[in-house]
Amino acid sequence: MLNLIVSDFMNDHPIKVKSDVSIRNVAHLLLRYRINGMLVVNVENEEQLLGVFTTADLLALMGDVMSRGARKMQALNEIAEKPVSAFLAKEFVVLQQNDTAAKAIALMHKKKALTIPIYDGDKLVGVVGRHDLINIAFA
Repeated sequence: MLNLIVSDFMNDHPIKVKSDVSIRNVAHLLLRYRINGMLVVNVENEEQLLGVFTTADLLALMGDVMSRGARKMQALNEIAEKPVSAFLAKEFVVLQQNDTAAKAIALMHKKKALTIPIYDGDKLVGVVGRHDLINIAFA
């Protein structure tokens, strides 16, 4: 199973949000679709991936807010209205659709990634999440 190529098990209809979508809306989408990461694309060009926002990123923001003393709820509401682009990591990992599941697992572990965008050359064609990899490894 670990020799399967990524295109055999990736989600080829990834959920994407534009970079101006609020953190509150991204959080709702992550919960609604029960996914660990959301692909964030350019407002003017949905083919241009700007980054990945994950549940781990969301929890880190919430943890940061918890250190703000008595203003926790006000700070949380302020962050919730900011665009997701304000909190994207500068770097994110990607794979090509002909890479193997073993490579995806190694990269996910090494980079602590929850969601990996999948490309065919320079075209975004899908996404692989940690649940996808667990399913194929132990199916």
